[in-house]
Amino acid sequence: MHYRLRENISCCDVDGHLIFLDIAQDRYFKLTGALEKAMRRFLVHENVAPALMGSLATAQILVETSDPAAHATTANIQLPTCSAIEQPAATSNRRLSAAIVVEVMATVWWVRHQLKTRALKTILETAGAYRDRKTGTHEIAASTDPEDNLLRANEQFARARRYVPIEPICLLDSLSLLRFLSRRG
Repeated sequence: MHYRLRENISCCDVDGHLIFLDIAQDRYFKLTGALEKAMRRFLVHENVAPALMGSLATAQILVETSDPAAHATTANIQLPTCSAIEQPAATSNRRLSAAIVVEVMATVWWVRHQLKTRALKTILETAGAYRDRKTGTHEIAASTDPEDNLLRANEQFARARRYVPIEPICLLDSLSLLRFLSRRG
């Protein structure tokens, strides 16, 4: 019998623990003990005791599949070389536009409302579709580097975000930044 990760579940290793994101059920979770060890073995294509595989399936982490190649796929994501949010401010001495502050505030409030009222899967799908619609719709001068434009917009967002009276939260700020950057192509 072959297994694969259930659709809408992903995981990553954080400080020596597998952390799972289940966007279909709006939750993060982690495994402990024998189940975590079994899952680690599964992810590197090592043999796992049938009873443990059954337990992972009962927990709705793994599902049966007839395709042995579907076992476990690892995303091929290029590791970041730097963090845009942690870059030194190149324009911090420039005055921040009130329009940017209002836009960031409205964006953060809107995303926060979405996170409270909609399923995470729906929010992520909507965010991706919005990004796809907006990306490339803005003409950028040929003399400017797209990465410089993104870094400048990121800096504007970070500076304006300080004026928003909502506690910074990674998911909220990531989705808000995505929306903000999407508007800028």
